[in-house]
Amino acid sequence: MTFDDLSPEPHRPVHGAAASARSTPAPATAALARALTSTSWDLMPPSLRTHALDLITDSVAVIGGGAVNPAMVSLRGAITSSDGPSTVIGPGYAAATRDAVLLNAATITVLQRQDGYSAAIGHPASQLFAALFAIAEQRAIGSRDFLEAFVGGYEVAARVGVSLGGVPPHLHDIGNWVTIGVSAAAASLLSGRDVTCITAAIEGAASLALAFDRYTTAAGATMHHLYPAMAAIEALTIGEAAAAGLSSLPGSLERYYGRHFGRRFDPTALVDGVDTMGWSRYMIGEGYIKLHPSCAHLHGVNDAVAMLIAEERVREKDVEHVDVAVFDDAMRIESSDPHNELAARFSARATVASALRYGHLDDAGLLDSDALASLMRRIEVRHDPSLDRHKPAGRPGRVTVTLKDGRTVSRTVIHPRGTPQVPATRSERSEKARTLLARPYGEARTKEIIAAIQELPSSDSLHDLTATLRIT
Repeated sequence: MTFDDLSPEPHRPVHGAAASARSTPAPATAALARALTSTSWDLMPPSLRTHALDLITDSVAVIGGGAVNPAMVSLRGAITSSDGPSTVIGPGYAAATRDAVLLNAATITVLQRQDGYSAAIGHPASQLFAALFAIAEQRAIGSRDFLEAFVGGYEVAARVGVSLGGVPPHLHDIGNWVTIGVSAAAASLLSGRDVTCITAAIEGAASLALAFDRYTTAAGATMHHLYPAMAAIEALTIGEAAAAGLSSLPGSLERYYGRHFGRRFDPTALVDGVDTMGWSRYMIGEGYIKLHPSCAHLHGVNDAVAMLIAEERVREKDVEHVDVAVFDDAMRIESSDPHNELAARFSARATVASALRYGHLDDAGLLDSDALASLMRRIEVRHDPSLDRHKPAGRPGRVTVTLKDGRTVSRTVIHPRGTPQVPATRSERSEKARTLLARPYGEARTKEIIAAIQELPSSDSLHDLTATLRIT
């Protein structure tokens, strides 16, 4: 299938008939909307259906695990929520849909364990789930419709993300291009898959684009956790507005969003793998599950130090000096002196020090920066330009340790564990989900939650999943 006029003139004025919200939809946007409506769970390859359920399981686990964080407990206490049809995951109470969306989405970044997307930097699954599950509970939407909206929204978001060719270096990726896919999927659920409504949501989300500061993370500013929360609320609102008949300006995705929010915008990528029948190629398979409690830019480094610990038996007491080489995006966010847990999760220096001190990297090892200070002073982090060519699919890193006995040992990792190139094993996926969900729910309830997710394709409703996630 071909689409004409996908690349409007960059400075073409918009006036008269061109400015009318009743104009013919842009070809790419219309194609994405039609493909979303045609998304069929049964037509997906079995391996991708399994992967989609794994991404949903991972999203629930990340939200639940993050919910016990003291900052999230305080946030819930500050928001007076009325009773409602949607579930706040973790504490497990019923709340108004908007409150559930906000509180669930706010936990996504707390542990820095949210899903990732290899072909474009971002976190589609967790943001989609936070919005769509609350909507589906509110409207009593069936499990199949929920699953198909999740997959369809992922496919829209992924194509937008890839088309951007990266986001500008001053912008954070979360709450960015994914919001367009979430808005489209929300409109689909709220309108009964109406193509016109979905088209309006895509263009509306493009024109209402959010721009979040990249540097809050390395500074440890915990308002950062509101990035996915505000983006999810915006997507919900756009979906509601589109379903209510509010219109948007055709071409906003290409004329405005792509050109101002992308580094190397390629409008033809918007319809890659889209034909008259829907999705001719699925991109959800390129989504991955993070196995380290840190920014994905550091996962090559985190894998490399884990290899040195396992294979060379390196520990803190053996270390004279550590040289850490990273790619450009990882260097931009490096926190040389992290003062809190969030900043530590964006610090190659802190995550390497924690792994060497405790023998592995986990959440607990990043809570006390003072305990890591002495070792961090022996760690140098620098940018190696030769690593830049491996992104975005790669998150490369090299760790070289000079030992007190005079030896030097080194490991380099281009594609970390969990990525499509080195997929997380079934055991790794299950262990992550069980560990995080057990924090608020305990082991027995965790098993029930995971089972309810896996049974969604054969269920008529989301009732069983809601029931397992509710405590009060």
